[in-house]
Amino acid sequence: MFSMPFDIFRSFGMTGMGVIVLAIIYSVLLYRGKWGERFSLLNHFISELGEMGVSKGARVFNIGLTVGGLASLPFVASLGIGFGSILGWLGTAAGIVATLGVAAVGIFPMNNLTAHTMSAKTYFRAGLAMVFFFGLAILFQSAGRMIVPPRANLLSLLAFLAYGSFLSLPRRKRSGQQSVNPLDPEQVHERPRVWVFPILEWVVFFATVAWLFGMAFLAQI
Repeated sequence: MFSMPFDIFRSFGMTGMGVIVLAIIYSVLLYRGKWGERFSLLNHFISELGEMGVSKGARVFNIGLTVGGLASLPFVASLGIGFGSILGWLGTAAGIVATLGVAAVGIFPMNNLTAHTMSAKTYFRAGLAMVFFFGLAILFQSAGRMIVPPRANLLSLLAFLAYGSFLSLPRRKRSGQQSVNPLDPEQVHERPRVWVFPILEWVVFFATVAWLFGMAFLAQI
């Protein structure tokens, strides 16, 4: 009996992620940094696309994240309804926090770094919990009521590894090293040509896109 509403909710998820992807592509194409450099996935953070006064596409990027994050809420809720299990509902709870975190990143761009950092950390931590609990929900779903094919858990595993790697990297610092905000490129003396931290952030983004679209296409209710 959930087939029709789930189709509607699924369209919300795909539309929300589609809006975010298009906003990012648009902002990347227009981007010129403080030194006139083009945007590079190898050494620029995603959030730099929303920095007002620097990124020409900042307004579109920030609105895209806010609208896209909020639009994804019904889809995340529908997954919990579909699984009808504690693990599914835990995944939904984490997913709601994650989507609100995405929206907050758009509301608080890098110009308000304290609020922006809190929003981004909320998203990444909740995103990790989301793919973890939904992955378990897929793994332990009843054989007689298969909501998502087990092969979809490959996407959950890849996303979990991406989130985990990104969140663990900033903690790796030498004893006595001054604490810095890893999401603030201004605290880096010289931007490396190839910078592992922003690269991992992009890996998280692409893994999340693959996970969400995979869930939307494969889930059957």
